[in-house]
Amino acid sequence: MIKRVCLFLLWVGGAAQANAEQGCPYPSSVKYVSGYFQASYKQSHWRSPKVDANDFADRFIGALFTPGKGQDRENGFLDRCVYLMGSGRSLALRYDMPGALSTMSLTKSLHWELATDPLKQDVYICQDSQPDNCAFTVGRLN
Repeated sequence: MIKRVCLFLLWVGGAAQANAEQGCPYPSSVKYVSGYFQASYKQSHWRSPKVDANDFADRFIGALFTPGKGQDRENGFLDRCVYLMGSGRSLALRYDMPGALSTMSLTKSLHWELATDPLKQDVYICQDSQPDNCAFTVGRLN
């Protein structure tokens, strides 16, 4: 009986992780390692393009979500989290989690606003100084 309860709790914990709310990493967790800025936050990993300069993330400035179709908030991809660096440049981190993703969706946060990108595509932008306010949900294939 105890074995069954333990297995059930492990299964429930795995299901909770399979569809977990995420947020962009805090600037203090963004580190320069071997030519890339990287961060781990909750269950997710983030990575920048390869960069030459050793710098630091000064503050979080926002995030961009691209819907899979139209203005759909329930299916798409978090395109990037953006930071202002100590040098004054901006830096984009992308979600870099191993394994198959099935969906990414926006939470019920009021901080995501519909906008149009330069290519006339619908996107959602979160411009907030607190990364947790730019929350989204990741669903994984099990």
